[in-house]
Formats: sequence, C-alpha cells, structure tokens
Amino acid sequence: MRLSIELKFNSESEHPTIAMDYAPGILSLIKLGLSNVNVKLFEELYNKNTAKNFTFSIYFKDNVLFKKEYIELGSSKICILNFSIDDGARALYFYNSFIWLQQQNNLRFDRENTVKFGKIELVRETLIVADMVSFRTLSPIVVRQDQKIFLSYSENNAKLFNETLRINMKSRLQEEYSAEFLQMVDTLEFQPIKVKKVVSRNFGLFVEATKGAFVLKGNPILLNLINKIGLGVKCGSGFGMIAN
Repeated sequence: MRLSIELKFNSESEHPTIAMDYAPGILSLIKLGLSNVNVKLFEELYNKNTAKNFTFSIYFKDNVLFKKEYIELGSSKICILNFSIDDGARALYFYNSFIWLQQQNNLRFDRENTVKFGKIELVRETLIVADMVSFRTLSPIVVRQDQKIFLSYSENNAKLFNETLRINMKSRLQEEYSAEFLQMVDTLEFQPIKVKKVVSRNFGLFVEATKGAFVLKGNPILLNLINKIGLGVKCGSGFGMIAN
C-alpha cells in the first residue's frame, strides 16, 4: 500500500520554516496516529526492538528554500507525505491512523508550526514481474556496516556495498519472513545508473546515504516487497523509499 498525504503547515510567520532534520516531526505524527488506533501494534513497533518494515518520504511543493539549518516553505505551506508499507493487516492499521490524524486539528509539528492532514490518496502500484527493474530514490538509501559505518555507493566499494545491503535486508526481514524467503536476498544486486553520495540529517545524526537512479536485480517477489517497504536500513525513519 502506497499513500500520498497532503500536509498543510500553519504558522504565524509569513515565511514559515521547519528544521532541516524534519524526520522526528513526521515520525512523531505517525506514532501519534498509530497509538490512537492500535496500541498493541504501536507498542510492538516502538517499545521493542522490532524492524520497521515501512518507509516514508517528503515532497515539498512550491519554491521552497533549503538553508543550512532549516527549510523555508513555499507560499502554499503544503508538502506531500509519501508513505509505503507491505499489504496486509498492518497496512490497514496505518491507513486508519492517517484517517484519525486527518480528523484532528492543529497537530503540533514543532515549536513554531502546527500541521493539518489533508487529502489522502491511494497510489496505484505496478506489479513487478521482471528480475531487473529500474528505480529512483524518493528518499536516500542508507546502508550500514556493523551498526556503525554508513556506506554510500561508489565504484570503489561496489562489492562491499552490495554485500552489506544484503546483510541489512536480511536483518530487516528475518523476524517476519521464512528462511526460504530470505534466500532470495542472496542474489539481490544494486547497479547504479546515476547515483551520488548525500549526507542527511536524521534525529541529530549526519547520515551518509545514496540517492539517484539505479537498477535492482533479483527475484520479482523480493523486488515487489522492497518497492513497498524500502531499500536498506532506517526506512522507518524516512530513508530508502524508492519508485519504479
């Protein structure tokens, strides 16, 4: 399930701003909605060390200005929250959580801004049937080695990047999927078309990541799942969202 959700920011300022590190504000709203719809699922995801097999990204409308420490929103004060998760019961609970958020007014986003959830649209998804598919990033891909070192793709580390990516994906999937399913990850391969290194702020950390266009090779069943839940790690914090 992939959703496109309109967020309208409210501020007394003529030119409202949000922090460059805006992921905590978005995630706090997602958690607020889920905690009011399904407490059990909320506690399972956030009171335990549970893999977050969903992803999100933000698309800023109008002519926003990206400064060193903050983002100045455009005249409409609107951005689009893209959210994606595998189909099933959890998808329904997250959808209902966004409906709950839509029914609220003036939700606190940060010290300066409140936000109103607007139109929620279900985005049509194309079924992947090939074993080689072109994608682009909607939010940067994070690959992490030994829980410490973040790797961005380069020609010099292509083998290490792919090996670490496969380890990251197995770690995310091992709680919910069978050993037979995880074997599909062994043949997953990332091939760049036009990618670059970026450094993003996320919960106070500087995170090295990869963005751009690329090809994924692998079993179509696995590629469909990755297209829904994101590629790499930290997807539940706003990384790894892709589109084909």
